[in-house]
Amino acid sequence: MRFMINLIVISVFLTACSNLSKSPETLRHNYLAITQPGISMDETIPLIKKKIQPEGALIVREGTPCLDKESLERQKGLHSIKVNLGWYYWGVMKTPVYGEWCFNSNKTLIDIIVYKAIDDFQHQQFEHSAQPSLR
Repeated sequence: MRFMINLIVISVFLTACSNLSKSPETLRHNYLAITQPGISMDETIPLIKKKIQPEGALIVREGTPCLDKESLERQKGLHSIKVNLGWYYWGVMKTPVYGEWCFNSNKTLIDIIVYKAIDDFQHQQFEHSAQPSLR
C-alpha cells in the first residue's frame, strides 16, 4: 500500500512539474506571446528553437496547411511548421505534445495549434487520407 501511495505522489509531482501538462489553449497562448502573429516563417524557427526549446523534431512544411484539431476538415494557412514539443507523464502514461505554427501565403504567422498525443491518432489518419495518391 505504501508503494502505491509513493507512486501516486511521484506521478502527481511529475505532472505538476511539466509545463507541457498545461491545457493546449494555455500553451497556445504562451507560444503566441513568444512567436507573435505577423512574423515570418524564417523568424519563427530560431524563436521556437531558442525560447520554446522543443524536445523533438521541427519540420518545416511548405505547401502544407495546419489542421484544426476541433474540425479536421478545416485547414489553417498555406504553410506550417510542425513541432514535437516534448512529453509529460499523466499518471503512468507518457503524453507527447505537438504544436503547429500556421502561415499564410506570404509565410507570415497567423495562428498556432497545440495538441496532445491523445488527439494525434485522429489527426494522422486525416492527414494520411487527405494526401494525394502517387501514380
